[in-house]
Amino acid sequence: MALFYQSNDMSSSTNLKNVKNIEVVALALKRQLDGRYLVVRRGPGQSGSGDWEFPGGKIEPNESQRQALVREIEEELGFLIVEDKLVYLAKNTHAYPEKTVQLFLWQLTLNEIPEITLTEHDKLCWCDSNEMMGLGLSQADIPFITKLE
Repeated sequence: MALFYQSNDMSSSTNLKNVKNIEVVALALKRQLDGRYLVVRRGPGQSGSGDWEFPGGKIEPNESQRQALVREIEEELGFLIVEDKLVYLAKNTHAYPEKTVQLFLWQLTLNEIPEITLTEHDKLCWCDSNEMMGLGLSQADIPFITKLE
């Protein structure tokens, strides 16, 4: 059974509509306790609003993938992750009508999950790979489901 949390706390996000090719990092955050992964739903007014995704975001200039992921998780979920504990899983390139995204998925397994504060998303869910298919995962994230099984 998927476990949900909803937040009304929202902040604005950069609109990437005019960007043609972007590199993005995402985190497959896994709970050691039950093996479920965190996915979050993009909030209203954002590109891809309503889509579920692995948390993460755009890599800034002069930033490594790991550095970008640490920054993005702190900005989007309100807690720090340890860069050295991140394990690279996979890459997917997906062409949307307005942009092409190169998405790099990293995994982190935690024994204890810190308190999560959603800033760019309006819901979160801890689920297994089968449950992810029924959520409406973003097109760029769907190919990663098989990497988690």
